Order: sequence, then C-alpha cells, then structure tokens
Amino acid sequence: MFLAITSACSDPALQAVLSVVKRVLSLIQIIGPILSVISLAIHITMLVKNPDDKKRLSKVKNSAIALVALFMVPVIVNAAFGLLDNSTTFSSCWNSSSNISFGGGSYVSPVEESEKSKFYTNPGDYQNGEKKDTSTGTGTGVGTGDRPGVGNDSSNRVVFIGDSRTVQMYVYMSGNGWNGANYSSGGVHVVGNDVYVAEGGKGLTWMQNTGIAAAKPYFGQGTAIVILMGVNDLGNMNKYIEYVNANVSDWKKNGSSLYFVSVNPCSGKYSHMNSNIQKFNTQVKSGLSNEVGWIDTYSRLYQVGFTATDGLHYDKSTYQTIYNYIKSKV
Repeated sequence: MFLAITSACSDPALQAVLSVVKRVLSLIQIIGPILSVISLAIHITMLVKNPDDKKRLSKVKNSAIALVALFMVPVIVNAAFGLLDNSTTFSSCWNSSSNISFGGGSYVSPVEESEKSKFYTNPGDYQNGEKKDTSTGTGTGVGTGDRPGVGNDSSNRVVFIGDSRTVQMYVYMSGNGWNGANYSSGGVHVVGNDVYVAEGGKGLTWMQNTGIAAAKPYFGQGTAIVILMGVNDLGNMNKYIEYVNANVSDWKKNGSSLYFVSVNPCSGKYSHMNSNIQKFNTQVKSGLSNEVGWIDTYSRLYQVGFTATDGLHYDKSTYQTIYNYIKSKV
C-alpha cells in the first residue's frame, strides 16, 4: 500500500495539484483574515459615523464571520483529510507530506547529513536492494504446519512482525534469496531461532487481522516479540498505541517480552516522510505501556549512517545494522 501511495505521491500531476492546493490554502489563511480585518475596520468606522445604517451593521457581521471562516478553512480541510486517513490516494498523500519531492536512493552520512547529495547512489546499480554483483548464499528452509521450521524451545527466540522492510531483512539474514519472500496471508519464515511474520505494504489492519494470529504460535517463555510497523500508515499512531496497550498482557502471558521498533528514516524521493516518521515515533514511544520496550533504530541509523537504495528500503549492510541493534536490545 505504501509503495503504491508514495509512487502516486511522486507523480508530477498529483504533486502539482497538492502543491497548488496547499499554497492556495496557506494564502487564504494568511491573506484572507488580513483583508477581512481591513474590511471589518472600515465597516465599523462607517457604522460609528452612522449608527442607524442597518446595512452597514450587516456588513460588519459578515466581515466578522468571513474572518473566522477564512482562518479556519485550512484547519477544516486538514481535519477532513485526517478523518479520511489512507482511504484514498489523495488523502494519503495529503496527510503524509507537506512537500513532495523527487530524488534517488541515497547514503545518509551520520556526520554530514546536510551534504547527503554527495552520497546519492544509482538505483540501477541495485537489484532487490543489493548491489547486482553481490552473490547470496543459502540459508535455512521454511517449514510447514502450525510452527514451521522451529523447535519447541522458545528461549532466546525473536519473532519479528513487520512490513516490506522486515521482509527484506529476512532475505538478507537468511540468504534464501527473493523467491517467495514477499509472502501474503501471514506466511512465516524461520531463520535459526528467528521467526519472521511480514508482508509488503501492510499496516495496523493486517497486523490485527493476520500478523498477530500467525505469530502467536511462536510466543512463549523467553521469546521476544518485536513489532516493526508504521511506515505504511503513519497516521494510525494512536490506533497502534491503543491496540498494543490493549493486548500487551495477553501477548506476554506465556513469558514473552514485547518490543516496538521505531519507524526508520527515509531519504531521496521519500525524505519528505521523515517529519511524519519522527512525529509517529515520538507519539508512539510516549503512549506505549511501560510493559512495552522501545528500540530506537531511527537514531541508531543516523549515528552510524545508512544506505537506502530506493529512498525507502535499505541495502544489506543497513539491514544488518538494524538487525544487530534489535538483537542487542531484546
């Protein structure tokens, strides 16, 4: 979903429409009230001179109403699109960005982010997030059944629940290659003692209806449940908080621990998402129950640097950094 939305948001026609509409609303919110105040002042002055002028009194009322209305129009529009959430492409683009820009994949320096244009890579050099001349090894297979490919010992097990970024992390950590990795309907992949339940383009609804149900058979004493969700539905921050807080006791009842991982940064043509990502991370972190651990991989990537091959997904080295940092915190 997110890939489709962000691709559409990068479309020049939609970009132009959003830019014009938001610029017009900004001008209305600034210039409109100023003109209304001037008009109101003129009418009040004229009314003072002629108190019996009923038409002038009506104009004073209209100017006052216009003053409030013109100031509130952008607020009302933003609230309306907020209620629509991601139900339409236009509302998704509206809610997720204040500026829509173009760019390629990039490397973001931990020291000189302001000069990140130096590190732009050519997306054509990458295939499925990795340099084309890089070979992949072979990893563990995928089993079948209620608990495919994993033993009964749940100690030190990590269950990752996520979206396409988690799918890619699985690919690199397993070495299995890309065939069948972007599975649907809550497919489960097992790599050693790690369990991956993820699907590209998904968000909270998928997690509620599919992801948790597929992951639950792996919960148990010593298991770390790690949630890596949010990049596809940043506007659902409060719903994530409500859902996780309402279920944390149930998920941990068999001795599991629960962690929520920060949404990680974007670059290039998706860099406009970062302000909303930061807002999501701040609000979710502060709203989650004390029973939920917070893992700040967003800050970690800015400390050590990261490579986003398409601005949204990462190369193998960056996924290794994310994986290692999560494992060090659970």
